[in-house]
Amino acid sequence: MFAAARPLIPPRRVLEALGLAAAAALLVARVDLATLAAGLGVFLWGMTHLEDAIKRLSGGTLDRWLHDATRGPLRAIGVGALTTALVQSSSLVTLLAMSFVGAGLVALPGAIALIFGANLGTTTGAWLIAAFGLKIDLASYAMPLLALGLIGGRVLQGARAGIATLLLGVGLLFLGIDFMKLGFEAWQDGLSLDGLAGDHIWHWPLFVLFGVVATVVMQSSHATLLIILTALASGQLPYLPALAIAIGANVGTTVTALMGALGAGSAGRRLAGAHVIFNLITACVALALLLPLAWLVDALAGLFGIAADDWTLKLALFHTLFNGLGILLMLPWISRLAGWLERWMPDPARQDPAQARYLDDTALEHADTAVAAMEQEARRLERRAYHLLCAAILMPSAEVIGHPPDREAARAAIDPDDWPSVNARYHARIKPLLADILDFYARIDVPLTEAQEARLNALYERSLRLVEAVRFGEVLQRSLLRHAAPDSPLREAHDDLRMAVAEGLNRLANAPDSAQAGSGLEETRRHWQHELAERLRRQRLDAWQASSLMNDLHQASRLLEALSPPDAAD
Repeated sequence: MFAAARPLIPPRRVLEALGLAAAAALLVARVDLATLAAGLGVFLWGMTHLEDAIKRLSGGTLDRWLHDATRGPLRAIGVGALTTALVQSSSLVTLLAMSFVGAGLVALPGAIALIFGANLGTTTGAWLIAAFGLKIDLASYAMPLLALGLIGGRVLQGARAGIATLLLGVGLLFLGIDFMKLGFEAWQDGLSLDGLAGDHIWHWPLFVLFGVVATVVMQSSHATLLIILTALASGQLPYLPALAIAIGANVGTTVTALMGALGAGSAGRRLAGAHVIFNLITACVALALLLPLAWLVDALAGLFGIAADDWTLKLALFHTLFNGLGILLMLPWISRLAGWLERWMPDPARQDPAQARYLDDTALEHADTAVAAMEQEARRLERRAYHLLCAAILMPSAEVIGHPPDREAARAAIDPDDWPSVNARYHARIKPLLADILDFYARIDVPLTEAQEARLNALYERSLRLVEAVRFGEVLQRSLLRHAAPDSPLREAHDDLRMAVAEGLNRLANAPDSAQAGSGLEETRRHWQHELAERLRRQRLDAWQASSLMNDLHQASRLLEALSPPDAAD
């Protein structure tokens, strides 16, 4: 007997292991490289904690602020820039904007303007690093912040734990910047890019490409700028190549939007497309005008009191300048760009009515967009449920929802072939949408205010009650169809029942909080409870038919109770 062959290790894993081993050996051999890598990793880790803290502390305030800002392009640009400057994360603002568009909260032009502002706001990071991060001993400030953040995260709860996370994130940012400075100082003779700063035209696109790749790999333009500024301050990188790499870092930020668009609907993909177009056009213009813009930076630096050899502040000024130039160029084209993207990426022509439209992954990133997406889909579920309930009582929805029901509509002849099974339509139009809503609700994992949590719970419970009402309607429809003939002994009672339910549906459709939706049905119930005794005595109904009618009245009552507000139902 041959021994069983051992499974071969996939080549990809072998290559990954070899790559990690080689990287580890290099870092062990070169302490300066290890310090640089550690600084970069700590910086990115701090950015992650900072974003988490901002989401937790904002409690929806940031979301509402950005939502209100999209009413006008200039306002959207200003608020987008200010918000990004405060939170130091254009990725966060970009994903928020994508969530708003995907949830149907804002129009595409307003979201595009918000993205333009975020590009301008992210330039403040370069100013902060250049003005303070590279000129102050940040390690002495990092340690107290790290201690407070770590201890506070263990012992505090709620919003105070968010403050601790914020302190921890800032401390990690400071520590990462300090490690980067130490790494480049130790690398003084290890590498110099002076030889690559030739006059050939193909040099500049290569530096831009380096900035793109670095930002894509690290998923942070701030990290790329930190590398550029630290290398520039230590003399490892010449000035003009640093400007070209900064242009590439701007282009690399679009990857965040593209990755977010993978789980978004067509609206989110349009916004990601606008982000890519804006950054590419801005980069092309900045690269073509690199030398004139560098000359303009020199002129403005003298006006602002920036020293001629303060290359880091001049790079920060250049970063702000070319992003502002891009906004000036693209601002008049926002509406046309939005229209072109809507034509290029249209909504699906034939979207399944039962398919969720707003519950994409981007809506899960933030509290307000999650609530808004649930609101939108809950309304769609409600409309479908009401139309199906009209079919359950064998009346056209236009005769029930559009205006107060007419008794003649209840007395009209009923052809069973005109009324498909509620059960079949439930499985085709209601159940798939409900499944999407329940799945989305279960995946919401962002900090919520008490009001947001209460609203989500109310929407969840409302969705379940709607489906419960449809199931009652399914039972009711079967009985109504069995006794739909004009000469049926139950037809008169069923017409009264159908009319009472139609009036209740009409009231609830116009005023969901109405506590009087079931009053007409209650009167009908009392009337027919008395009438049943009379008709049984006169043998106009038998006991089987009487019990069937009582069951139908009970099902109708449960149907309206499921749709009524919980307090009213109790």
